[in-house]
Amino acid sequence: MEYKIKNVNEMTIDELIGQVIMVGLPYNYLDEGYKKFIKEYSIGNYILFSRNYSNTEQMQSFMYELYNYTLDVTGSFPLVSIDQEGGMVVRLFKDVTFPASPLTTSSTKVPNAPYKTGLIIGKDMLKMGINLNLAPCLEINDDLSNPLVNVRGYGGSKEIVLKNASLFVKGIQDSGALSCLKHFPGAGSSTKDSHLELPIIDETKDNLLKYNMYPFMHLLQSDALMSSHCIYSAFDSLPSTLSKVLLTDVLRKEHHFEGLIISDGMEMKAISDHYGIGNGCVMALNAGCDILLLCHQYEEQKLAFDTVKEAIKTGILSIDTLKEKVIRINKYKEKLINNLNNYFVNNNKNSYIKYIINEDEHNLMQEIVDESYTLVYGNKPYISDDTLVISANVTVASIAEDEFDERNLTKSLRKNFPNNKIIDFNLDPNKQANINKIIETANNYNHILIYSYDAYKDDVQKQVINNLLKSQKEVHVISIKGPIDRKYFNNLKNYACLYEYTPNSIRTIIKQLKNKIELNGKLPF
Repeated sequence: MEYKIKNVNEMTIDELIGQVIMVGLPYNYLDEGYKKFIKEYSIGNYILFSRNYSNTEQMQSFMYELYNYTLDVTGSFPLVSIDQEGGMVVRLFKDVTFPASPLTTSSTKVPNAPYKTGLIIGKDMLKMGINLNLAPCLEINDDLSNPLVNVRGYGGSKEIVLKNASLFVKGIQDSGALSCLKHFPGAGSSTKDSHLELPIIDETKDNLLKYNMYPFMHLLQSDALMSSHCIYSAFDSLPSTLSKVLLTDVLRKEHHFEGLIISDGMEMKAISDHYGIGNGCVMALNAGCDILLLCHQYEEQKLAFDTVKEAIKTGILSIDTLKEKVIRINKYKEKLINNLNNYFVNNNKNSYIKYIINEDEHNLMQEIVDESYTLVYGNKPYISDDTLVISANVTVASIAEDEFDERNLTKSLRKNFPNNKIIDFNLDPNKQANINKIIETANNYNHILIYSYDAYKDDVQKQVINNLLKSQKEVHVISIKGPIDRKYFNNLKNYACLYEYTPNSIRTIIKQLKNKIELNGKLPF
């Protein structure tokens, strides 16, 4: 396999359109239906999700076939992207080094943790033919209290976000992969989810430039940038993805950003419900987007292609505009060739280089999580013979997150501390009966450890914890997914937090209770 790139001037209209579209695939193999679709529509780029991944061997084989088929059909190798942010948002989660969350890497005592995490992520991606990481998030999480940003961000100030995101980007780039900042111009001040609705941010232009946009404008050396679907009313009445003011006038002309501009998912309701997917795609290309993300449904991907092609026929979108975008895409494909040869498929061997697990990288990532464990108030958690442990069960909290294996704290606690009473927050399907049962059990103990997870939106957790905090018992509360829950608890005396609910953080909790590690982390304000 050779990493060829077709010259823009040799491309047909269909091939040009296929290069500005990035589609999600339905399975963890290349089925005949999508082969036909890729060929008919000259599809040039792909985005992967956890549905596409089983293990490293499957992914390498899948990508090898996808690269070869795309090369045969289009004359160019594809950009293959993934959201491998770390922590709760990962698509590669088994047989690879499990990466720490952004907030973990900002909080840990391990030096240069964002850089080291980015470097490991990028190398793991390239070994499987994945060349573009749709990360990092540059949203500022003021007081670490925004539920949409939470552990996906790097901290509570623009300086901390810029410092640590810059390190992560450098790690990705030094690995040989491409990085993509998101979501421009920053949605940290929004509490609405653009997957489900259209957020409007009514802040002054001056505030946006000094706050939301600050990390983006100081990190323009990134290879790519993803647009937000929020409306920034001080700049435009259109969402950023559709705004020529923000993408072309501000980003390209005023701040001279030269990288790729990639849309967020065009199927998201912020676009589809208000502008239509097809029309939205044309508007996004005219606004300044180089690549349109169409993540899930074949019919929506086909609609996008057909609408863009019709816009070219009618003159709404020009061929020259399309060529300009593909020239930019080709520039970044060219940047990848040597690194794909080194990590994925070497032309001399003409087969992919088998993925080998790196134990040192596994150990480093575990250390990063261990050293992020933060004591916020009071005394550190401990367990004795008469300690009751109450544990939260994980649920996917946002559309961006994915389920993955080996994530059950309650099960792990029971295995490691068989002599203790360990319950979870789901003793009864009836909410009030559940609360009563937990409190009734807790009445028999004077020392209680509570592991909370997204308690801010769970009445059972909030009511149980606040009830116990009013008592004379010694209560330790540990929030697993960042300190967002702390403002919903009253009379907190002993409080600690981690910044992800992952296999690594579960091991961290067990190690700390066995006195193998201390709480050395620091809140990233």
